[in-house]
Amino acid sequence: MPCDRRTFLSRLGVVAAPLLCACGADRSPTAPVPPPEAFVIEGTDVVVAVDQLPALAINERPVVSLAARIIVVRTSLDAFRALSVECPHSGCAVSNIVGERLVCPCHGSEFDTAGRRLAGPAPRGLTELPSVFDSTTARLRVRRTA
Repeated sequence: MPCDRRTFLSRLGVVAAPLLCACGADRSPTAPVPPPEAFVIEGTDVVVAVDQLPALAINERPVVSLAARIIVVRTSLDAFRALSVECPHSGCAVSNIVGERLVCPCHGSEFDTAGRRLAGPAPRGLTELPSVFDSTTARLRVRRTA
């Protein structure tokens, strides 16, 4: 029996909405996108404005910058850990944060905030990148090539 556009769309919504919600429920939470001015790329280095990233006020809370290809974690008052976002399994960007785990969205490898492999097909942990923190300027300089 034919129906008008309004009837069709209302019936479609009744069927499609639960399906869309169910699909979205399985997705891992992605990391919030940091402000671009907080990560300045200077050649092979990234300068991170720590004071512009509220998440870094808390120890062991990771911040992911896909543009800069790094993950930054505060480890103490004046110390940070920088990790490459590249998953050692297939090179996907580790961009999901689930609880205290960093999760690769491609194949599900999981890492702790120290970069150690916890689960999944990755053969090893994330690569730690050399970094230096200047507490007077609240800037962290990360060398993206280890």
